[in-house]
Amino acid sequence: MAEATEKSIGLEYAVAQERLLDFAVKTTGEVLANANLLTHVNTPVGGRVQEVLVSVGDRVAGGQTLLLIRSQDIGQAEADLLQNDAQVRADLKRDLLQIDSDMSQANAQIKLSESTYQRIKNLVEEKIASRADFEAARTQYEKDKITLDTLARKRQATVALSEERLRLLTEPIRQKLRLLGVSDVGIDRVLKTHEVNPVVPVIAPEAGVVSERLINVGELTDPSKALFTIADFHSVWLVADVYEKDIAKVQVGQPIELEVDSFPGDKFVGKLNYVADSINPDTRTLAVRAAVDNPGLKLKPKMFARMTILVGEHQVLTIPKEALQDAGSYKVVYVPEGGGNFNERKVQLGSESGNYVEVLAGVRNGEKVVTKGNFDLMSESLRESE
Repeated sequence: MAEATEKSIGLEYAVAQERLLDFAVKTTGEVLANANLLTHVNTPVGGRVQEVLVSVGDRVAGGQTLLLIRSQDIGQAEADLLQNDAQVRADLKRDLLQIDSDMSQANAQIKLSESTYQRIKNLVEEKIASRADFEAARTQYEKDKITLDTLARKRQATVALSEERLRLLTEPIRQKLRLLGVSDVGIDRVLKTHEVNPVVPVIAPEAGVVSERLINVGELTDPSKALFTIADFHSVWLVADVYEKDIAKVQVGQPIELEVDSFPGDKFVGKLNYVADSINPDTRTLAVRAAVDNPGLKLKPKMFARMTILVGEHQVLTIPKEALQDAGSYKVVYVPEGGGNFNERKVQLGSESGNYVEVLAGVRNGEKVVTKGNFDLMSESLRESE
């Protein structure tokens, strides 16, 4: 290029140099449910579904009944519980009837022996009865008191042994019913009413939104099969792919910002909680994932989102953005070589920050690049190539 032409264009230059820039990696991704906050609801008992009380999209509270199951296993266990309870109580009633009868006789006997003892005691004081008669009466009275006391202790022991026997016979069945999903309140109700209730509720273990319902009325349940999925959407995941040129900048714990078209202007924040160990060989990208707070539950699974990873400051080789010119599918810069000559260089770029862009290849540290008039240089280059 002639010197006069160069002056008329008013070329300006900048130096490619390393700078400490605060970078942000931008990419796109998809909103997903936070798998750590998903609860798959199962039932420990097999049976037939009698009633389903919730649907997909319903918000449920922890402890809320989701469905009712009629189970033969529960019915049989409750029948065994009632049978054992009735047998122990019948045996106790029989034993107590005999002991109470004996105690009634002992009470009558002790009243008689006490009366005899007191009468003879008075006669001895009046020197009418002998000392031997007095001792015999007193001994009989003491023996009768011991007999009554022994019967009272026997009655207490019989009740205690019956309670222990009842516990030994019913506790295994209680444990079985608990494992089958029957609460202690339900077990006590069966014992109180003496009625078998083979219907057991399936309870929501956590609060959240029913995101899946996998069972209907009349179907048989299987302990290995999930019946519902309950999701907590107060925190969601954003999964995205980072281009190979940005891999070195991202790491777990970096803050991110997320935007979706459904709520223009709203920014959701979170942190990277996963960075893959290897790149996808087909797309040459690295999978990353962020946990994102979801106030107002605005973010929905399967939403398309734009993610900005705030990767922090990095020392990189940079040039001003105005040095770049589009040349089809790639970018070029113009490097002065002296004597009015300029070298058109194809450059490989990295991240942007403010007015600067990272240069991965094409320009060396310390080289000048044209920042003003480069469009005219491109036009001149195109004329020369014709």
